[in-house]
Amino acid sequence: PVSRCVSNSRALAAASSSTGSSNSRDERLFSPLVYVAGGLAVTVAGGIKYMHDHVGGTEGLARTMSFYSIAIPKYLEYRLHMFRESPDEVWDELDRETSKKGLDKILELRGFYIKSGQLAAANIGNAFPPIWQDTMSVLQ
Repeated sequence: PVSRCVSNSRALAAASSSTGSSNSRDERLFSPLVYVAGGLAVTVAGGIKYMHDHVGGTEGLARTMSFYSIAIPKYLEYRLHMFRESPDEVWDELDRETSKKGLDKILELRGFYIKSGQLAAANIGNAFPPIWQDTMSVLQ
């Protein structure tokens, strides 16, 4: 029985090596991982080209990230106060603090951000509280 198992395993090994050697090599060369890596490389290259041509390159991305580094945490803070149903005094202080930080960031970034601050000062769409309008009025 032991010799029979050894001969069967040798036969299986020989059969798999003789029929699968070229196929397994081809499968390794064209495995799905290769296609995924190629697709990822093309996507990254396309994203870099798009950023360079349409977003303003890395400078535009850095400016956007600089803005959102303040905007996202403040947005979450506002949402927290909405959830807690904070009193008006808390909202006024939050508006004072956030509008000052926003104005500083707007003056740092210039361009589009100044125009957005001017819209806040003019209260286009009746969307901004008086504290924001007063703070952003220096941009008019």
